[in-house]
Amino acid sequence: MVFKQTLRTMKDKKLSTKIFGEVMQELRLQNALTQDQLAERAGTERSHISALERAEKGPALATIFSLADALNIPAGDLIGLVEKRLKAR
Repeated sequence: MVFKQTLRTMKDKKLSTKIFGEVMQELRLQNALTQDQLAERAGTERSHISALERAEKGPALATIFSLADALNIPAGDLIGLVEKRLKAR
């Protein structure tokens, strides 16, 4: 029972990381930004943006705030978009 619950949590985490990357990329493109431009605005490296978009990394809380600010969206709205997609799947 615990193993199944842990496995589901791991799958949920992987899915939420994937969806976060998709949403982030869509918002970046809507703002007509390259990965380099977003990275500069968010105070990070292009490789970090790329890894987030490809779901190789999950975002830290501080990263969510800096990305949201760079994308001109409240952090709560960014998380809300991710949550909405998670519920739709």
